[in-house]
Amino acid sequence: MATMQVAFELESQHGCLVVRDTHSDGDISEWDPGASASYVDRGSAIFAVIHGIEGAVRCELWRGLPAEPLPHTILTELFTIDGALQVQDPAGVVDVVVATLRGRREITVLGDDPTSPSRVQVVVGPDVGA
Repeated sequence: MATMQVAFELESQHGCLVVRDTHSDGDISEWDPGASASYVDRGSAIFAVIHGIEGAVRCELWRGLPAEPLPHTILTELFTIDGALQVQDPAGVVDVVVATLRGRREITVLGDDPTSPSRVQVVVGPDVGA
């Protein structure tokens, strides 16, 4: 059974959100949003969302696949979460840290649009072990 951990809405100043392990040393500064909708490096991921000029984005963090998943997979990556799972807006408007989701977990970001979603679901899978 899936459970929503947290949800928020914001007008993203940069048109992207970040998901990462708080202990990650991944460098997502190389992301080119014109080339791909997402970029992943060593436990850090950045992905495109609707820009704040166009409206707000709703982000939901789920433990398990929600009953009504959004239709487009923006990214899927196996993360080793040593610290805590963090979802943030690069401008610092929203910075959510969930310390209960440690371990080796598949992170999937689903969206209502493949390149500029106004709603995203960050889905955290079960701990798959070492």
